Amino acid sequence: MNTTARPNGFRSRSVMIVIAVLFFLVESHAFAQQHPAPEFTVGIELPPQIPIAPAVESALHDMGITFMNYYVKPDLWTPDETAVRINKEMLDLVQRLDVDFAIACYSTDPPESCVKEAVQRGKVDEGVTRFKGVIFDELEHCRLIYNHAPTPLADTSHFTTLSEAYEGTLEGYRNLKAVHASNSAPAIATHIWPVLLHVAARAGFTPCPKICKELYSSVSLAIGMGAALQYGTEFWANCDLWFWDMIPGHPADEFKSNLLLAYWLGVDRLYVEGCGYNLRPADRIGPPFALMNQITSESYQLTEHGEALRWFCREYVPSHPRSWSFRDVKPEIAIVRFPDSCFGQRFAALPEKWGDTLYGSPHLKSTPETEAWFQIWNVLTHGKTGRDGLSYFKATVAPGGYQRPVVKNVAQSLYSRPVHADAHRFFVPLNGVVVFDHLVEYERLKDIPLIFVTGVEISAGTLDALRRRASEGAILVFWGPLARKLGFSQYSEGFFVMDEGKGKIIITDDFGHRDLLLHIYMHIGHPDEIRYRFGDSEVILRKVTDNSVEVSLW
Repeated sequence: MNTTARPNGFRSRSVMIVIAVLFFLVESHAFAQQHPAPEFTVGIELPPQIPIAPAVESALHDMGITFMNYYVKPDLWTPDETAVRINKEMLDLVQRLDVDFAIACYSTDPPESCVKEAVQRGKVDEGVTRFKGVIFDELEHCRLIYNHAPTPLADTSHFTTLSEAYEGTLEGYRNLKAVHASNSAPAIATHIWPVLLHVAARAGFTPCPKICKELYSSVSLAIGMGAALQYGTEFWANCDLWFWDMIPGHPADEFKSNLLLAYWLGVDRLYVEGCGYNLRPADRIGPPFALMNQITSESYQLTEHGEALRWFCREYVPSHPRSWSFRDVKPEIAIVRFPDSCFGQRFAALPEKWGDTLYGSPHLKSTPETEAWFQIWNVLTHGKTGRDGLSYFKATVAPGGYQRPVVKNVAQSLYSRPVHADAHRFFVPLNGVVVFDHLVEYERLKDIPLIFVTGVEISAGTLDALRRRASEGAILVFWGPLARKLGFSQYSEGFFVMDEGKGKIIITDDFGHRDLLLHIYMHIGHPDEIRYRFGDSEVILRKVTDNSVEVSLW
């Protein structure tokens, strides 16, 4: 059937999005029994303004969220007694709303007493809890690559090789997870740059890539999905409405498209950040103003974004049940590479004190090997990402980002800075892509027809699994310098093809080479589609505008 989706309450002056949903969903009962789809939840990161106004609580109920997270130490200087008071009020709120919840933190961990209280009050029944853990926001950013936390993940000044940096960072993630493990609190890692999600997942964190924000959403989800698949974790997504210093920095139609993308790509939990301020003193944060206008302490009005979230929670998801999760994905393309933390630092417009550092080490710089995968993404996204990084933190884009000097007491948004906000676009095509790290085993690569192998190293076991896939009929595309390192003595430079069983091994020093495209074009998909297969079902998000899509399910 075809339907036109329009959130109730949208004004005629509002930015509109039309989503035609072609719903021909055929459930595979055998597959569903093998991989039952867990309950999907969607919610927000609520600014921890206390006391909580009745209008805010009413708006949250109206929007229909089923999950909420909150900070108890919104800044480093928040006293522990204030954190305890915030925690109590927020726990009372989630119980009244009857929703799942988590505690969030940035550069400073929440007090242990708050986590213990959340664990205790979250218990519903034996083995059942509403408390879903501690969310470490932008963990790779604030505690490692550009550390500005009191306690970093690792002492990066001693990292002189990428292998050393990887092992030290993995240990840091494991140590951080252990801090709250004694309280039975799961750990979730949100990352801006989706380059260390596999390290986090290997350490036991739930990978939670940010989407929207200054990011290519489909790319970030493809990387996070691979991390969760490879290490057997849950898969969350954080739809962040910030764009540079603008909040909200993205229009409502783009917001809706991100919600739809995360949902149909099978995430377990999706939450919205940038609903309001978080990293400010607890009594001066304010309401979630991106989603609602508080008229009085009792009354409110949903914004355009609030109406979009209400439509998604109360209308769209209930009327479009999902019979799969990301666990059922059947990838068309995989990228296998060592997590070197390279997101495009060399091209980025970042403060000089940050600069081009891998793993936050002054001794580790970007190289052609760490940057080679940008060429792959540029091919797979039909030129949308470029060859200069995986985010909008680029010298060609970022200078129009943050407003300088800052205007005191003014919250910038897409409404006050429309030209700057218009720089971001949602739609980035992709055809069934997932990303695995250098340790991936055969079972994860089985049945994938096109596999790119790039970066600085892969394990011997992974190389064996890859060659097995080529013998079975897959096309393997190796980065030339890595292939030489792995012992492919037939290759010296340029473009090279060899048969391997029923398949092919292609080695190149240019992933955009014309001859390579002639071998792989049938796998890349269409430039106006984001397409994935899950079990016996297929989902297509087809471009309508740069910020809107129509969804087809088969």
